[in-house]
Amino acid sequence: MKIAIVQPTTVESALRNTEKALESGSQVVLLPEKWVKTLDDLPLAEFQRLAVKYTAFIVPGAVEDEVSVISPIITPRGQIAGIAKKIHLFGNEKGKLLPGTTLYYFTVNGVRIGIVICYDLDFPEVPRALFSKGVEVLLVPSKIRREGMDKWREYVRMRALENRIAVVNANAVELPNFVGGSVAVVPYRRGEIVDVKAVAEMGEEDGFVTVDIDPMSYFHLRLDRLKELVQFSVEELSTG
Repeated sequence: MKIAIVQPTTVESALRNTEKALESGSQVVLLPEKWVKTLDDLPLAEFQRLAVKYTAFIVPGAVEDEVSVISPIITPRGQIAGIAKKIHLFGNEKGKLLPGTTLYYFTVNGVRIGIVICYDLDFPEVPRALFSKGVEVLLVPSKIRREGMDKWREYVRMRALENRIAVVNANAVELPNFVGGSVAVVPYRRGEIVDVKAVAEMGEEDGFVTVDIDPMSYFHLRLDRLKELVQFSVEELSTG
C-alpha cells in the first residue's frame, strides 16, 4: 500500500504536493496537525476534488474548528466519511476546546487504518485500542516543537513496537520552532527479536515522501502479539 506524507508550508504547496503524491500512485495521503491556523484556512473542497480525481483517501491533517481539534477523513468519492477528534488536549487547547471521545479507523483494500492526533500518541491506551480492533497502520498528524522531537520519535517507535503495527507520522513545518521531521516506521524481525525501522523520513523541507507499506510483512508479528495478550486484574495488598 502506497501512503504519502505531505509536509507543507503553504496552502499552495499542500495542494501541489498532494497532487504529486497522488500522481505517483499513493492510495492514502496524510498531512500534519495545525499546518493551517483555522478550519476556514483548510482547502477542504480542493482536497475532496483531488480525492475523487485520483480515487484516493486523504486525511488533510488536523485543525481547530473552535470546538475541537478535528481530522476529516476524505474518501475516494470525495465524501467526508468521518471526523476524528483529538481526545487528549494539550497545553492551551485545554479549557477552550472539547476533547473527542471516539477513535476511528477505515479500511483500504482490506487494510485497517486508524487515526491518532498528536498528543493522543503519548498515551499507549489509545493506539492499543485501535490495535485491538485489528488496525494495521496508524496515521498520526502532529505539530511537535523542535525541543520535543527526540522524545516524540521515541513515542512513534514505541507505539509501533509494542503493537507490531506501522506508524505514519506527518509533522508540521513552521520554522524555527516546528521542524517537520515526518517519519514512517514499521516493525520487523531482527534475528530473535522484533525491532522497528524507519522506511521514510523527512527533514525540514517543504515537500512529500511516499512509502510502500506491506502489512503482510509484519502480519505474523501482529498476530503473535494479539495471542500473547492476557486478561489480568490490579488489586491493592492489605499491609495493615
